[in-house]
Amino acid sequence: MKLKKFQLKNDLEVITVENHKSPVVSVQMWVHTGSADEGKGEEGISHFIEHLVFKGTTKYKVGEIASLVEGSGGELNAYTSFDQTVFYVTISKEYIDTAMDVISQMMGHPLFDETEINNEREVVLEEIKRTEDNPHRQAGSKLFEGAFKKHPYGIPVIGYAKNIKTVKKEVLTNYFHRRYTPENMTLLVVGDFDGKTIKAKINSYFSDAPKFKTKKVKRKAEEPQSRARYQFVEGPFQETLMHLAWKIPKVTHKDIPALDVLSMILGQGDSSRLMKSLRIENPLTNYCVASTFTPKDPGFFAISSSLLVEKSQEAFEVLCQQLERVLSVPPSLKELDKIKINIESDELYALETVDGLARKFGTYHDLFEDPEYYKEWIEKIQNLLPKDILRVARKYLNPSQMNAVILSKGKVKSLEENFKTFQKNYKKVYDRTLPEKPQKETIEKRPKIKWQAKNTSKTSGVKKLSSGANLIYFISPDSPVVSMKVAWLGGLRAQEKWNSGLTEVLSRTWVSDTEDYTEQQLHLEVDKLASHIGAFGGRNTFGLAMTSLVPLLDPAFEIFESVTHKALFKDEVIKREIDQIKEQIKNREDNPAQQCSRNFNEKMFSGHPYGSDPLGDMESLILLRSNDIKEYLTPLMNANNMDIVIVGDVNLDYWTDKLEAFSSKLPRGKKFNKQFAINPLQKSEEIFLESKKEQSHVILGFPGLTLTSPERYTLQVIQSILAGQGGRLFLELRDKESLAYSVSPMRLDGIDVGYFGAYIACSPEKVKKSINMLQAEFDKLLHQKVSEKEILRAKRYLIGRHDIELQKNSSISSSLIFDHIYGLPYNETFHFAQKLEKVSAQDIQEVARQIFSQKAVISVVGSQSPW
Repeated sequence: MKLKKFQLKNDLEVITVENHKSPVVSVQMWVHTGSADEGKGEEGISHFIEHLVFKGTTKYKVGEIASLVEGSGGELNAYTSFDQTVFYVTISKEYIDTAMDVISQMMGHPLFDETEINNEREVVLEEIKRTEDNPHRQAGSKLFEGAFKKHPYGIPVIGYAKNIKTVKKEVLTNYFHRRYTPENMTLLVVGDFDGKTIKAKINSYFSDAPKFKTKKVKRKAEEPQSRARYQFVEGPFQETLMHLAWKIPKVTHKDIPALDVLSMILGQGDSSRLMKSLRIENPLTNYCVASTFTPKDPGFFAISSSLLVEKSQEAFEVLCQQLERVLSVPPSLKELDKIKINIESDELYALETVDGLARKFGTYHDLFEDPEYYKEWIEKIQNLLPKDILRVARKYLNPSQMNAVILSKGKVKSLEENFKTFQKNYKKVYDRTLPEKPQKETIEKRPKIKWQAKNTSKTSGVKKLSSGANLIYFISPDSPVVSMKVAWLGGLRAQEKWNSGLTEVLSRTWVSDTEDYTEQQLHLEVDKLASHIGAFGGRNTFGLAMTSLVPLLDPAFEIFESVTHKALFKDEVIKREIDQIKEQIKNREDNPAQQCSRNFNEKMFSGHPYGSDPLGDMESLILLRSNDIKEYLTPLMNANNMDIVIVGDVNLDYWTDKLEAFSSKLPRGKKFNKQFAINPLQKSEEIFLESKKEQSHVILGFPGLTLTSPERYTLQVIQSILAGQGGRLFLELRDKESLAYSVSPMRLDGIDVGYFGAYIACSPEKVKKSINMLQAEFDKLLHQKVSEKEILRAKRYLIGRHDIELQKNSSISSSLIFDHIYGLPYNETFHFAQKLEKVSAQDIQEVARQIFSQKAVISVVGSQSPW
């Protein structure tokens, strides 16, 4: 990996990172301006401009940029934050010129067409409504508003609807010209490119950018906080959310590394103190986590939780105990070392994708003016002692400087009283707590986690093990990440009505106590190895997945093996997770898109397991016990019903022997091959559920195809014709009609049956028009042949996204194992492009007729019915 920095004559800073792991490149423009640089009355225009530069340039008309990038197999997107706005294209190395061309056009030559400004106003207003319907965004917004009374971090990045409705073109262009200047931007090019020619190529695209004068912005400074602030906010939400935050210095301050580590000790991962004490050992909350917000200006240290109102008194008591502990007792060297290993390992995990690398280098450069500052950052983390963590906890977690927000449905008197008691108790704890006298501490020189890419070829295949299981492998020497999965056929299709929700409960309780580990020991050991072990359960399968690094793989596998063969499924763990699921079902009212999908599936798959609620129903859930899970697993969890996949830089012979022994511990059994009858729709169905939200949610769909249907590639091309910023739905419903911020096609291929349709979220008064326009787009595909140009764009878009996704070994392992277990060739994913190339315009029209001439299901959740 070779990093170079240089500057063009127009003062544009450039960072290139040459990396030949995958034939993919990411071109990113980091504009060093964000919402915190806006003036009075301009709130929200940075985000608005992010939208508008996609809407035409001197070279490209509306929609052409997205069509060009997606037609070259690339992904195009952007995001706005307080401090920066980032535009990026991830694309095959063959189309690096396309990426540079569109980024240079968007950054140097946007049109800001008056008509398009007005069209996009509606889209951004829909996006604002979406945030108003989201309890997490509302609670977060209130936290920033309360913590930053003067500094612009207190203003939402998305801004205010009143500004978006009235802002003039002149204001937008003036802001763009004074902040989007070459000297205020950094171009990053990361991935597989020719290092000898890249500088000349960059110069040819970016040297002609108009050079306006950058206007420096002086942000209002936040005044020191001398007393606690708290807000009890009432909202139309089921979930109760809490944030506690304390001010901390800006990211360059010497205390930030220790504060980052403190947040990880307190509340990141299942072995962290808050998750262990408030979610795992004693389920007093839905979750309780800690984090640091470390931007360019002073930020905050936060503890965030989803509260259970009836348990809030005890939850606050435990939280106070945990804060007292962190204020008085330094963490152990072992606890600190666990965090250091994870931070060190993150650098290796980041090597998997060019986007991950570009984001890392871009972030460090933006914050520290040095893209390789991460080396110094890691060194600072490695040099921390337990006393450093104790010191920053005492220094910053002062109760008089706490900012608190609690968002709940209506005024909950007991909740307010419990919090105020916590606040008083925490002040007493802080005032009386004296830190323990630090012990003599020395940092053990632990060897660094090392891995070196090998210059060997990739190999793949499938083996039938003597146990009866199938082993699929992909030996990839260019990544330190190893992905392993085991899967069995079953899932919802193996459930009965009486044990509804069992697959979900299984996936939540499997990685807990085993014969070898308590749940707490297991989480701790996995976290110490910077690995992940998780369970999954879906419509058709259930299983376990592990991600680890090559040097840590063997000890991680020991834990994985214990989870697979020796899980206890304790009743108390099952009850704890069922209570969480019941809470999730209750909170579903906060997520109308999820309700819309649930209603659609229930009607589309009436009488079939796919129509059942994956979370289960209350009556069945409360009856589930450990024996029910074991009885469910007995006929399914056998070697003949099992596929194993391993992907990464591993020794095949060694792991074949280990996995042979691993799978031989299971009975041979037989494959699950239960068949289900399909009840075809007799008439089109319309479902409406009232929800008092700002937006309505709509799904219009038809019966689809199966996982092995010969036409499934044609249907994917149809989906691609409709999808993306250059797809028909985005262009017609969003770009031209400004109906929505979110609109996209939907597809499910199942073992027995599937669906195809589209989803849109819009204002209630736009629902009827949205449904009509979605139907019109389906009808066009049915009645009119698609042009070869549009088919080519759709195919390239699919192929490009597919190749970009396969940068990650976890994505490769998923493709290999699920294709094989469903009866397809294990290496189908490597022949994706060839399969798509065979799809013709005639195929598209025939499949469109097959799908869109059927009866439809329309599901709407909103404040008013369209019928």
